[in-house]
Amino acid sequence: MTMYELKNDYLTVQVNSKGAELSSIKNGEDVEFIWQADSNFWGRHAPILFPIVGRLKDDHYFVDGKEYKMTQHGFARDQEFTLGSQTDSKLVLTLTTSEESLAKYPYHFKLSVIYQLVKDTVQISYLVDSLEEKEDMYFNIGAHPGFSVPFEDNLNFEDFDVKIDPSETRSTIPIVEHQIDLDGETKVENQNFSMNRDEFKDDAVVYRLNDPAVVTIESDKTNHKLTLDTGNAKYFGMWSTYPDKGKFMCIEPWWGLADKKDSDNDFKTKYGVNKLAPSEQFEAYFSISIK
Repeated sequence: MTMYELKNDYLTVQVNSKGAELSSIKNGEDVEFIWQADSNFWGRHAPILFPIVGRLKDDHYFVDGKEYKMTQHGFARDQEFTLGSQTDSKLVLTLTTSEESLAKYPYHFKLSVIYQLVKDTVQISYLVDSLEEKEDMYFNIGAHPGFSVPFEDNLNFEDFDVKIDPSETRSTIPIVEHQIDLDGETKVENQNFSMNRDEFKDDAVVYRLNDPAVVTIESDKTNHKLTLDTGNAKYFGMWSTYPDKGKFMCIEPWWGLADKKDSDNDFKTKYGVNKLAPSEQFEAYFSISIK
């Protein structure tokens, strides 16, 4: 396990080779914006979700009639990634097919995770390459960054607001016992809210995206704020602990969803699944800005 560091005049970023996990973002005042993985509440920083997002129905699926078992969010977050390249402001880490991965996921792949600093912004890309020669490859991918809230010790979780731009009607997709309930999908005109635990009493709050959204965590009691641009994500979730008072909130761009509650567990027809032709590449991207 290796901790890599990127640094410019605005930010210092640390990324763990295990899971290619973003583990720290500090500004020039040494303020930490990434949740520091207190296992009493949630023991991760910002896991990468691959090749599934969320949970499969009964933790298994089928490809061409063969059964595979996989736990929530997939296996990439617990794997050791290999260094592709590194400069002061850019890092590339990769994960490829292994005997261990083939036991859980039947496709040959390469996953490249790219972190790049551009002034006060961390640009993040996931490149998924199909290494299959004949068959189409199916997958989901997602980000799960947890942000430390409050940003400063003298403030409280409830001092902060979440603002989502542009202001428009979006559909929210409920999660019921770890599965999505499309029958309960509801249009919501205003997604802004003042942070409180009740927002997360039913699990993550999940929105469908037709266009990019900019999600900001801010407070009138501090000049610091954090903004996540969802990039080309198809959905995004927001989550924190309930009723436990973990001092963090996750803003999660996703290219896929948990199984439907009535899923037949066929991975190729999984709702929201992505498909790559042989040797094709998929790019997912988003960014995090600190003020």
